[in-house]
Amino acid sequence: MAYTVEQKIKGRTYLYKVESYWDKAKKQSRQRRTYIGPKRNVNKDKTKQIRSSLVSKGQGNVFLLRFLSDKLGLTEILKSLFPDNYQEILALAFYEIIEASALYLFPYWLDEHNLPRVKKMYSPDISKLCDILGRSQSQRVEFVQKWIEHLKPISGIFYDITSISSYSTNVDFIEWGYNRDKENLPQLNMGVTFCHNHSLPIYYNLYPGSIVDVTTLKNCVEYLKVFKLKDILFVLDRGFFSKANVLEMNNSKSKVSFVQPLPFSLKKVKTLIKKNKRLLSDLSSAFKFNEEILHYQQRPFEFDGNEFDAHIFFNEKSEVEQKHNFFSVLFEYEEKFKDKSFKVLKEYLKYRKLNIPEKYRDYFK
Repeated sequence: MAYTVEQKIKGRTYLYKVESYWDKAKKQSRQRRTYIGPKRNVNKDKTKQIRSSLVSKGQGNVFLLRFLSDKLGLTEILKSLFPDNYQEILALAFYEIIEASALYLFPYWLDEHNLPRVKKMYSPDISKLCDILGRSQSQRVEFVQKWIEHLKPISGIFYDITSISSYSTNVDFIEWGYNRDKENLPQLNMGVTFCHNHSLPIYYNLYPGSIVDVTTLKNCVEYLKVFKLKDILFVLDRGFFSKANVLEMNNSKSKVSFVQPLPFSLKKVKTLIKKNKRLLSDLSSAFKFNEEILHYQQRPFEFDGNEFDAHIFFNEKSEVEQKHNFFSVLFEYEEKFKDKSFKVLKEYLKYRKLNIPEKYRDYFK
């Protein structure tokens, strides 16, 4: 008797003819298979693949950035100054915000995002646009002027300086100078001015890497005066402090007003705090700020023949916490020393230098 069976092998179905016969030698019924071929569905209609005319592009992120640009007034200002290129300028900015990647990849990103009015630009086109913007100094200055007018009233300005190290030998601004990241490389300096009440940047400037911070600060003052921004007070961080910086700003013709935190390592600062320690613990000097109780005193302060106002703040809670943390760490190092023995002083000093931070070292003599 013969019949047909199906067998699946690696996802495909094959047909075999099966015949039963009697094996006289083994005295049992056996089967003989004959391969017919793969199974084909003769009834299935062949469907022709139709290419879709629909295109899928990213919309959400660029929609948000376009909305913000319009709402902030940035689009209108750019359009008034760069009518032929403002769409491309904004698109490049969107690309950097979203991807933070190399500009030569911009055309591929543009293909995937819904920016229909933006011209497709490849690497040479982007370089040409950047060159045009770099040479358009008057339009850039006018942009800052219009942007400041748009942001007014401005009731607080922050200014920060950073350095960008580079291996490039083709950029004039790349020079050797004080490197904040301790990298053995030339650099350029970037200063960014920020508007406090709007939480938006006002402008940025690039400076040669050899220009010191205090010079960029004075340049910033002069630059802001051009746009009729007056009564500027700079609040500096402790990293900006040096005797030369303080004196140069104080004696500057630009009349730089500034607040500068002083390091406690200065002998005059220690003396000033010691003299006012009792008053800083008195109830009459206390006030509340952000749920913290602080003490405050204002005193005249003489620095290298120049008179300043010293503003002294004291937080008792912070003092207790810092003492607690300091002694906790100190006792941890003391525990490590308990079972140590040294044959000579040189061996002990070497161990102390390698295993104990400098601020705790004097407690282990």
